[in-house]
Amino acid sequence: MRNLAATGILLLTVLLFTGCGASSAQPAETTAPTEAATTAATEAVTEPDLSIDEGATPLTSFEYELKDGYAVITDFKGKETEVVVTSHIGPLPVTEIGQYAFEAAWDVTSVTLPESVTFIGEQAFADCESLQTVNIPSGVTVLYRATFASCLSLETLTIPANVTETYEELLVACPLTDLYIENPALPYNSWGLEELETPCTIHAAEGAEILTWAAANGFPTEAASAEAPASGESTEETTAES
Repeated sequence: MRNLAATGILLLTVLLFTGCGASSAQPAETTAPTEAATTAATEAVTEPDLSIDEGATPLTSFEYELKDGYAVITDFKGKETEVVVTSHIGPLPVTEIGQYAFEAAWDVTSVTLPESVTFIGEQAFADCESLQTVNIPSGVTVLYRATFASCLSLETLTIPANVTETYEELLVACPLTDLYIENPALPYNSWGLEELETPCTIHAAEGAEILTWAAANGFPTEAASAEAPASGESTEETTAES
């Protein structure tokens, strides 16, 4: 009898212990995200900075690429006739006008490039039939093949002093009347001027290499006595006859 009683007490103890352990287990709590965490996650997904210069042509008129440290204008797709390219897109300077960027933009009459631009690609303005005014920024050092080919309304152009290298057909089929060369050491390189029905006037510093070529090929010349006008502006009182 004592053994049976002891066995019963042992079983009861085990059952009580097991029941208490089961009742003490609590389900894991689930924590809803706090308002602060939700706000932080929302702020992390922000729009990129695409700010541009005041007065510049909207970015919607261009295709562009944002590179590591700079931006490139790759294509003009707008309807504007007077185009002003921004000097920056957000924090990135616009340093390049890509190859063929304005090609066949038939209705564009003027393009203003910012001084941030240091590279203009091959045929960037080719076949811009209405283009009358375009500037080449002072930081550009090379003008590639056919950059302004068949700009059928372009009568005046200034090639700045820092341009040291040019390629063929640069100005082919442009009806130039006045061409300003600010680098006295820049040589002529089959730009297409020979095809002009009426030779344009070449403006350059006295003794400039281009004047030697011009004289040998029957082009009138004038030695520059003042800063060359922006391309497309009047040439009156800016030069003196050599």
